Amino acid sequence: MNNNILIIGASGQLGKYFVDKLSLNNNVIASDISSSNEFKCKFIFLDVLDIDNLKSVILKYKIEIIYNLAAILSAKGEKDPNKTWNLNTESFLNVANASIELGIKKIFWPSSIAVFGLNSGLEFVKNDVPMLPSTMYGISKLSCEKLMYYYNIKNVLDIRSLRFPGIVSASKPGGGTTDYIVEMLYSGLNKEKYICSLKKNRTLPMIHINDSVDAAIQLMNVEKKCLSIKYPYNITSFNMSPDQWKQVINDLGYKFDVDYMPDFRDNIAKSWPKTIDDNQLRNDISWKPKYNSLVTAESILKSIQS
Repeated sequence: MNNNILIIGASGQLGKYFVDKLSLNNNVIASDISSSNEFKCKFIFLDVLDIDNLKSVILKYKIEIIYNLAAILSAKGEKDPNKTWNLNTESFLNVANASIELGIKKIFWPSSIAVFGLNSGLEFVKNDVPMLPSTMYGISKLSCEKLMYYYNIKNVLDIRSLRFPGIVSASKPGGGTTDYIVEMLYSGLNKEKYICSLKKNRTLPMIHINDSVDAAIQLMNVEKKCLSIKYPYNITSFNMSPDQWKQVINDLGYKFDVDYMPDFRDNIAKSWPKTIDDNQLRNDISWKPKYNSLVTAESILKSIQS
């Protein structure tokens, strides 16, 4: 291993976890548009929308692999759709164009279950189904999925991707529809009443942050010939509703009350899968999750308290 890796958007929900994992065996440069002292590796300011700056960073640090995590998430994205479209698509294009010009080996770019829509068969969503997303976040991600496929079939880039479900971590909420999970865990820990933005029975697929990062790195490390598709893989671990999360947290000894007051975020979640089929990923790279819902809740509560 020991590659020179650039992580873009390192201060977001996923970034710190990727930095910590990848820094064990690689030379990692963390970057974002806000300064940070939380990383043990080198951190630099980088606006991914400035392609000239991006190219200079790639050249200066002899970057070989890029993890492009820059994005505006679903709920936050609906407040400014134009900004969401511009950031999510232009960041993808800038990384792709700079990588073509400068010979980057591989790119990881995360997609999302937000690419699916009411026409996708939401009870159990296969990897390749019709998609009419209802948020600008989902629309921008789906557009970039098509670009990813184009670059891969033309063999000009090696871009790999996972369609992440709700990711459960101890990170501060960043504008996602499933942020309620972390907020609920904090409320349980503090024994405070929680006002939930989703209906109590709104089931969604989810995954522990460690499983999501481990799967992405495993996907990046397998030989290209092992991959059966040139667009993103579905990935999931377990399916949970807000009421089920409340029960799990209560069972762990953190008694708290929840009032359900659905808002626009519930309408977003309504257009997302209840369950998804990730057998293609599991078969291609021999991946399986380590965390179920109970272990996830225990792990995140412990992380919050530490």
